[in-house]
Amino acid sequence: MGNLFAKHTGAKITDSDRAVLTLKTQRRKLTVERKRIEGVIEREVKVAKELIAQKKRERALLALKKKKLQEAQLDKLDAWLLNVEQMLANVESAARQSKLFSAMKQGHAALKELQKEVTVEDVEQLMEDTAEAKEYEDRVRQLLGESLSADEDAAALAELDAMEAEFLKAEIEEEMPAAPTHEVEAPIVEAAAQQEGVEALADPVEQLRQAANQREGRVLAVEEPIPA
Repeated sequence: MGNLFAKHTGAKITDSDRAVLTLKTQRRKLTVERKRIEGVIEREVKVAKELIAQKKRERALLALKKKKLQEAQLDKLDAWLLNVEQMLANVESAARQSKLFSAMKQGHAALKELQKEVTVEDVEQLMEDTAEAKEYEDRVRQLLGESLSADEDAAALAELDAMEAEFLKAEIEEEMPAAPTHEVEAPIVEAAAQQEGVEALADPVEQLRQAANQREGRVLAVEEPIPA
């Protein structure tokens, strides 16, 4: 039946699988035997108590001796069970390590295959091809730039001049003050002129200049000869 199940699933039974199965079987058998011996010990104790109650001391002693033998056998079973548990743990740990090593080995093989597909020489060739393609593209752009006609060069220069003129005009307009948007009334202009005259008279230097001009005018009038 086990062979049919293995053939149906396609799984391969290894020696470690057989060892694990054997150890688990032995552990199960030892566990069953241990429970049987524990039952025997409990029964011998019960029989010894009954015999003591019946004043049958020798038979009670015999029952207790049997109990001691079963307890010694139970100690042996515990030691065997411990050994089986340790062996089972070791085998399972070794199986896990073997699977881990196999997985790492497969991963290393896959990595080597991938490295074969992309070699250092392939990468260097790719970089060289990319550099050549970029150089070719730059050369084509340069040739296209040099193939412009004289009219196209003149048009580009004229467009540059127009853009510079617009830029200078915008700067001048920003620096000039804004013109008034309404007319200034006449009384306001006259008042401003009178105020400027008052401020001019208030200046001492201007007053001295005007007095000197008046004296020069009177002297010229006195020195002028009277006509005959």
